[in-house]
Amino acid sequence: MESEESGRSLWLRECKEETLEEIEGQVKGTIPLWMEGRVIRNGPGTLHVGKTQYHHLFDSLALLHQFNISSGKVFYSSRFLGSDAYQKNMAANRIVITEFGTTAYPDPCAKFFRRFKNTLTIPTTDKVMSDNCSINVCQVRDEMFALTESCYIRQIDPKTLKTIGGKKNLSNHIPVNMLTAHPHIDQDGTLYNIGSSFTNPNGTCYSIVKMPDGRLKDAKVVASIPSRRKLEPSFYHSFAMTENYWVFIEQPLVLHLSKIIEGSMINRCPAESIKWLKEEDAFFRIVERSSGRAIPVSYKSRGFCTFYHVNAWEEDGQILLDICGSMDGNPLDSLWVKNIEKSPDDPSRLSLSPSLLRFVLPVAGVKEARTGDNLVKYGCSKSTAIKQNDGSVLCSHEKLCTNFFNTPRINYKRNGKPYRYVYGLGGKEKKLMFEKLLKIDVKTGETTEFEERGYVAGEPIFVQDPDGTEEDDGVIISTLLKKGDPFFVALLILNARDMKELGRAEFKTKGEVTQSFHGQYIGARDTIHSY
Repeated sequence: MESEESGRSLWLRECKEETLEEIEGQVKGTIPLWMEGRVIRNGPGTLHVGKTQYHHLFDSLALLHQFNISSGKVFYSSRFLGSDAYQKNMAANRIVITEFGTTAYPDPCAKFFRRFKNTLTIPTTDKVMSDNCSINVCQVRDEMFALTESCYIRQIDPKTLKTIGGKKNLSNHIPVNMLTAHPHIDQDGTLYNIGSSFTNPNGTCYSIVKMPDGRLKDAKVVASIPSRRKLEPSFYHSFAMTENYWVFIEQPLVLHLSKIIEGSMINRCPAESIKWLKEEDAFFRIVERSSGRAIPVSYKSRGFCTFYHVNAWEEDGQILLDICGSMDGNPLDSLWVKNIEKSPDDPSRLSLSPSLLRFVLPVAGVKEARTGDNLVKYGCSKSTAIKQNDGSVLCSHEKLCTNFFNTPRINYKRNGKPYRYVYGLGGKEKKLMFEKLLKIDVKTGETTEFEERGYVAGEPIFVQDPDGTEEDDGVIISTLLKKGDPFFVALLILNARDMKELGRAEFKTKGEVTQSFHGQYIGARDTIHSY
């Protein structure tokens, strides 16, 4: 069993038995009666298939978790995503589909020359990318999809969690080779996402994709941003959207396309083709939503890495951009299983270390400004934006809080608009565990937290009180896993104003409950769903 202070084991849990039929939780406190809907979360389910093992946390076979909230009661179920990767691996009782950090294990019964021939083949999409969509879920209207950073999405039944139909290849609908697992959804139900196009005739580019009502069949590219490095495009996980602009950070964490192609031919995992260019700058790419044209000004900063854009909005001719960022290099390296297995006291153990950062990007008045001018309006932020001799703008950030801060969520009705509160996970960096739920006031820097000793929290989701009038009128939904008891899971409900517990529903399952990455609340009375 896991010790209470274990800093490594929760991410390495493996589900051997799904909870296919809903079980009712024991409610403590109060679940608000206005909450009617489902919380569906996605994340790693198992790191082993037969005697073979995955090497990176992003490789683990996707496991979906559902909490069905109705009339003050909560019901839990779980099911593995029925991807081709899952089906083929289970049929072979070994890992036969290459994932982000794990190559397919060769057939031990095959003769050497047949194995060699099967390895040295021309790369196809199937060989480079997997449909093991384990990062997030997305539902706009009635259809829900499991998402990852590849060309594939998988449709799931939001009630039973069963996988519906075959995998959908995005490249068959739009000229992109992959999309992020963090799309944006406008209030009218239009979904926007950003993806990489490696086969564009004009060179590698980043494409903004529009999907009315989230429908893939109506998807189209509405803007394209040329990559500064044609053969080394940036690796990214999210982007930001304001009323008039899309904002994308081209960070110095890059994909070596030639190595990806070579690796697919000699059975090498894609993760080996990602490199952190520590001496390079990060660039902010701003695109007008109305025209699809990129602003010609070059905005740059000392190199950093980010997974999450928190929010962005326009103010006095500027774009204020809040992110979770780190100057420590490639955060993906901390998620190798060998690293997670190390003791938190091991000095060689890599850790996640994101902080809440703010950049200010001046849109108006750049051309007229003098070299050396700080274009950030006085009193707006401690960030700077200095005009350079070549007309570019060199930006520095303001750190909005000193806490370790990750997986940010806001009241999504404030997305692309001025906002005040952000919610996320905190904890001790070396533990690679999130033991705190944090609320940060981005205006004052005040931090409010929830922590319960012996438990690990999941990504917070803000749900608006239907009668609420203030930005933080609502609840925070999270999950709790118990150290030392892998068969325990709870759905936690906090008052979003003071981060005090309103209630929880606790469950005991037959199979181990694993940690998850991201999820979505689907309100029963809502016709358009967002984040």
